[in-house]
Amino acid sequence: MSVIFLQIAILFAFALIGFSMCKAGIINSDSSKFLSTLVVWVFMPATTFKSFSTNFTVKYITEKYDIILSSTIAVVVIVTLAFLLSKILTRDGYRRSVYTYSLTVPNSGYMGIPLTEALFGDSMLINVLLFALPINLYLYTVGYCALIKSKLSFKKLINPPIIAILLGSAIGISGLNLPDFANNFLSVASAPLGPCTMLILGMALSEYKFTKLLKNPVNYVVALLRLIVIPAIFVTIFKLIGLSNVVMPALIVYSMPCGLNTVVFPKMVGEDCETGAALTLISTALSMVTIPFMLTVF
Repeated sequence: MSVIFLQIAILFAFALIGFSMCKAGIINSDSSKFLSTLVVWVFMPATTFKSFSTNFTVKYITEKYDIILSSTIAVVVIVTLAFLLSKILTRDGYRRSVYTYSLTVPNSGYMGIPLTEALFGDSMLINVLLFALPINLYLYTVGYCALIKSKLSFKKLINPPIIAILLGSAIGISGLNLPDFANNFLSVASAPLGPCTMLILGMALSEYKFTKLLKNPVNYVVALLRLIVIPAIFVTIFKLIGLSNVVMPALIVYSMPCGLNTVVFPKMVGEDCETGAALTLISTALSMVTIPFMLTVF
């Protein structure tokens, strides 16, 4: 399990750089807004397009349709439960949106993918990407609008990540091979996504006192629901109904900490990200224990 600790340590190292540079006055909050815009408009679409254009093929969809179907049903159930739980956990409207998003969307992209590659290889990675597809669709539609305090509309649906998903899916289904220049460009453009996102997190954390971020007990409840309760429930259900090829992708995706976009998206539009930063900090730190625990138990 050393790869788990290594991956988390690398993420925290970039967050520490962003935190230290802000505290030293080298950069300021305007820098985090600029980086957030780059992430949403360039790095994230490049990563998404690359994944879908490579993996979203007709053959794979027909062979693995049960993974997409299971994940889609699970997302609907989780969103419903997360919405109801968030109403119990807080009266603040925006905080409810952050809790709902955090319970629904794990950090499967920045942590789950590297972890899967290191532990299980490409054969499992493609299953993880496919299982995460319905979650990503929620992330870039309903979740995106909720975090930037905007109503869901057709105009808001036409955002860079969604366009990347649609174009990447079309390329994947068509079976077209991209030219070498395009493949190299996508590889280079997608590489900064993880580091930049963690830099943004570090910058966001520098704006708050750690005692303030760590003192709200509700954030620990949300983190433990995200890390242990949700994956345990759904992995058990998938085991009981005999969906053996869904179990491991579900375990990997759902066991990841809260998604980082509760910091990235609000930063892009100048909204407060205190709750998102606290959830990311707490859940990522706890995941150093919970991920090995969940992989061992299940």
